[in-house]
Amino acid sequence: MMKKITVLLTVVAVAASVSMALAGANPKTGINGSMHDINKVAGGYQQDKLLRTCAFCHTPHNALPNGSVPAPLWNHAPSTVNLAPYTWAAPTNQGIAINSDPLVGPSRLCMGCHDGVTAVDSHGSAASSPTGTTKMTASYVDGLGNTAKRYITDLTVTHPIGFLWADAASARGTELQPVTNSFIADNALNYTATSNVAAFDTRNRGSITQVGGKTIQNVLYSGYMTCATCHDVHNSVNATPASGSGYNYFLYAQEEGSAICLSCHTK
Repeated sequence: MMKKITVLLTVVAVAASVSMALAGANPKTGINGSMHDINKVAGGYQQDKLLRTCAFCHTPHNALPNGSVPAPLWNHAPSTVNLAPYTWAAPTNQGIAINSDPLVGPSRLCMGCHDGVTAVDSHGSAASSPTGTTKMTASYVDGLGNTAKRYITDLTVTHPIGFLWADAASARGTELQPVTNSFIADNALNYTATSNVAAFDTRNRGSITQVGGKTIQNVLYSGYMTCATCHDVHNSVNATPASGSGYNYFLYAQEEGSAICLSCHTK
């Protein structure tokens, strides 16, 4: 009898540990178990020998020199790709300059995995941990059942990055929110298939609840729009999808009602 109880407790403990490991896949639950935990995601990536999550990007010792990458204690192979920047379509935007390196700031760090060229599992060799060579090239099925890819090879087909917010605000005026505004809070728009969409005015931000503490200016890099302006890479304060949705794109605001777009754009 005691043996059966011991076995049962072991099975329960294993199941609990698996649940805990995968818990981070949910928004706001942190990096462990999320899609940025290379030890846990599918794709044939080399695990860290000590199963450290942070080691794929950061290390407390023997980091890359501070001047080589704009990140603290960086431990990942930096991307060396040079991609063509977004080309402005609207005449009003023609005067908005894009940096000579559109991947300025954390965007180049993101591309250290998302360029499809640099190995996702490549990191420093502290504790003799093996460094991998697997690139992000596979497609996947997203939370909405659509086929998508996680790597970027063309900046001309993505939201523009590498420009100064102040330049855009000067060109667009009141069509952009003030940098002191916060992102729209979860469910603030209450946008569902059955809701009365006329019940709120997306142009009147005074009537929309906002996320406290995380403003637009907080997520700009020296004033520049980057990948990290919209995405919370550590999966700690990003949006939770509305009930019934299963996506987690590490965004600061929800997709529903285009809350992520309307956090910056006045439409």
